[in-house]
Amino acid sequence: MAVHDYLTRTDSDTLYSKPGLDLLLVETELCRAVISLQGAQVLEFAARDRAPLLWLSPTSVFEAGVAIRGGVPLCLPWFGEDLNDPSKPKHGLVRTQYWELVGSKAETDGAVVLEMRFQHAGDELFAASFDCTLKIGLGESLTFDLELCNTADIPADYSWALHSYFAVEDVNAVEVEGLDGGEFLDKTRGFARDRLSGMQTFAGEVDRVFEQAPARQVIQTPSPITAESDNCHTVITWNPGAELAATIHDIREHYRGFVCVEHGNAFADRWQLQPGERAGARLALSR
Repeated sequence: MAVHDYLTRTDSDTLYSKPGLDLLLVETELCRAVISLQGAQVLEFAARDRAPLLWLSPTSVFEAGVAIRGGVPLCLPWFGEDLNDPSKPKHGLVRTQYWELVGSKAETDGAVVLEMRFQHAGDELFAASFDCTLKIGLGESLTFDLELCNTADIPADYSWALHSYFAVEDVNAVEVEGLDGGEFLDKTRGFARDRLSGMQTFAGEVDRVFEQAPARQVIQTPSPITAESDNCHTVITWNPGAELAATIHDIREHYRGFVCVEHGNAFADRWQLQPGERAGARLALSR
């Protein structure tokens, strides 16, 4: 069913022959994009006459409450494992929850902006209530404007990232500019602190957290990808490599086709919000 001439409500059965989730399809003269209402997750994006920006696993599961592998999931209100309780779901709770589409509009330049909203009431997983809006811009580039408000009467820490899976021809040949000289925490070595010299490459498993990182990176591939953010101080670089990927059911041999260069505020850069306090950030992705 078409909502606007650029926006169609559809589902995962129609687009992927995998029933289970409601999706939005945006098609304009500038781009084509698919967004899941679960997690407000962009699954596909390709600007006109450009290679697809994002990787979506061919074996992704489309089931309510199950994380979708690929695209740009939002990890919030904690990134990775909850440091206080590792038994909680990895990467927070919002990526497996249904978000409300509260608005959509076409800009004068032909871009489309979707506004998605999720409200958390506070529960045993995360005690503080919060209100999160995510404006997704779909034009010649893909943009995200995140605003988070702590609606609880207690202070709370929010650790988050936009977990971008970028489509590449071969991760082993990828180089990332923009992190040279930066300190990082290496998860593959128990979060040991190290420093990068030169380009970030992906010869094997890479899982690194760069705190106070530069705002802009360029992923060097035959069709380069640029990620640039505002008020995102953490960059995470990740690919499981062949050995770990073989144990992940929705990656396995497909690990060569993506690289993650994620922007957010996690670890030492996490947001510490007082009752009623708001914070915002922006991310722009293009190729």
